Amino acid sequence: MLEIYLIRHGQTKWNLENKMQGSLNSDLTVEGVKQAVSLGKELNKHYFDHIYSSTSPRALETSRLIFGDEKKTSSDLLGEIAMGAWEGKTYQEIEKLAPLEWNNFFNHPFNYFPSKDGESFAQLEARLKVFIKEEGLRERSGKIAIVSHRITIRMLISLLLNNKELYGEMDLSSTSLSIIEVENKKAKLKLLNSTAHY
Repeated sequence: MLEIYLIRHGQTKWNLENKMQGSLNSDLTVEGVKQAVSLGKELNKHYFDHIYSSTSPRALETSRLIFGDEKKTSSDLLGEIAMGAWEGKTYQEIEKLAPLEWNNFFNHPFNYFPSKDGESFAQLEARLKVFIKEEGLRERSGKIAIVSHRITIRMLISLLLNNKELYGEMDLSSTSLSIIEVENKKAKLKLLNSTAHY
């Protein structure tokens, strides 16, 4: 059996300012640092066979705060969905600029068409399928941790559970912990969006 600990990065400055981040970065806030350190204290009693992180600085910093000097593998495949022209803009600005796509992004993701240099949900799904296959998440055993992003983790959970509808039925808080168990190639959600550590 494989246990997968899925961790969203800590709170960032742009989270507080309601700005879209995507492939751009915003530093962790003081609260975001505290959240990650608190989760690290909860997880230090666990042994992880492998720790993965998005290459985004906010995810790498969260990973460092939680797992310290333990060896980690960073992967572009775990990055947040690229949002093109939306990145760095506030939610209010984007909704005014592109009301239809803003609505689709949250409510009908597979009907969402990104702006230039943005990434569709189908493209996000495709690269996460590559990660699942390359890392053997349906076949291996042990315990791993993945530090990534709100939309990316939601998509990863829905893919592992073979349930696209689930994507729209969940959300993830900063530094939240979700756990999936995979046994005989079948995945089961054991914990979703836990913030009990803070």
